[in-house]
Amino acid sequence: MSATNKALLNITKQKLNEDDKKTLLPANVPDIESRYKAPFFFAIGVVSSLCLIGWASVNHSFESVQENIDVASTPSNEINSLEGSDASLALFASSPTTKNTIQEVSSIYIEPSQGVIDVVKAQEKAVHKKQELTSSPPEQIVNVNTGVPALKSASVIPNTVRENASEEFYVQEVELLPSELAKKSREAASKSLDRSDFKSAIKEFYTVLKYQPNDEESRKKLAALLYGKRNAKEAASVLQQGIKLDHDSVSLRLALASLLQKEEQSEAALSVLEYVPVEASIDYLATRGGLAQKLKFIDLAEESYQTLVVKAPENGRWWLGLAIAYERKAQTQEAYKTYKIALMTPGLSRSSQAFVRDRIKLLATMEGNE
Repeated sequence: MSATNKALLNITKQKLNEDDKKTLLPANVPDIESRYKAPFFFAIGVVSSLCLIGWASVNHSFESVQENIDVASTPSNEINSLEGSDASLALFASSPTTKNTIQEVSSIYIEPSQGVIDVVKAQEKAVHKKQELTSSPPEQIVNVNTGVPALKSASVIPNTVRENASEEFYVQEVELLPSELAKKSREAASKSLDRSDFKSAIKEFYTVLKYQPNDEESRKKLAALLYGKRNAKEAASVLQQGIKLDHDSVSLRLALASLLQKEEQSEAALSVLEYVPVEASIDYLATRGGLAQKLKFIDLAEESYQTLVVKAPENGRWWLGLAIAYERKAQTQEAYKTYKIALMTPGLSRSSQAFVRDRIKLLATMEGNE
C-alpha cells in the first residue's frame, strides 16, 4: 500500500508542477511615463511660444504695411461721416511712429441677446503731407476689418454708412437747337390745351413763334386763341406778321380774311386776298371771287372765276359766278352762254338753278333769242 501511495503522490506532484508551468504571470513593465512626461510638455511649450512670436511679428508687419498704404492714398481734406439711428462710435488710436488719425466705424452689429456692439475698423487718414497728396486724385479707400468676427444679427445702421470716396459731378450745358426748343414749347402748348389752360397755351405758342417764326400752324392756333379771348386786333397782328415773313402764304391770308369778315371788315378781307399766290387753292380763289362780287369789284371777280372754271370746270358754281361777272360788265352774249353752261353743270342748288333759268330768259328777251 505504501508503494502505491507513493506512486500516486508522485503523479499528483507532477500534475501540480505542470499546472504551475502553464499558469500566466503578469509582466513586470517599468514605468516610463514618469520618466518622459516633463521633457514632453517642455517641448510643447517651447514650440507654442515660437508659433505665437512668429504670428505676432507677421501680423504687426501686415498692419504696418496697410497703414502706410492708407496714409499714401488718402487725401488730407477728406472728412468721413457716419450716420446712424441708434449708435455711432469712433476710435482714436495713437502710436509713437504715426500721427494722430481718425478712425471711422465701418459696420456696427449688435447681438439681440446681450446688445454687444462690434466695431469694425475703418480707414486711417493722414492729416499732414498736403502738398504730396493734392496732385493725385482721391482714390477709394479699402476698409480693413479687425480680427473680431461679426455676429449674424441685425445691423444697427443698415445700408446707411456712406463711402468716403469723393465723387465729382459735372454739369454740362447743352445748347438746344431752335427747332428743339420750338418742339418742346409746342408740346407744352398742346398739353395746356388738353387741360383747357388757354393762358399757358398762348404763352407757349408765342415761344414757338420766337424760335420758329415760319410755323404757320402754331401761328394760326395762336391767332384763334387770341380771337377767342376777344383780342381780335392782336390776332390779326399775329397773322399779318406771318404774311410778312411769307408773302405767298395761302393759309395765313385765308385765316386773316376769315377773321376780318367775322369782324365785318369785308374790304380789308378782300385787300388781303387781292394778291393771288402762285399756288393759290380753289378755296382761296372762291373766297376772293365771292368777296369781289359782294363788294362789286367786277374785274377781281371775273379774274377769280375764270381761273376757277379752268381748275375745276365740273362745278356749276364757278360758271355761275363767271356769268354774273359777265352780265355786270354788260357782256350779254358771254353771260347768256355761261349761264347755260352753269345750268348744265352739277353743283348748283335748286334756288341757284331757278335763278339761272330766270337770267337765261331775261337775257334771251334782251338779245331777241328764244
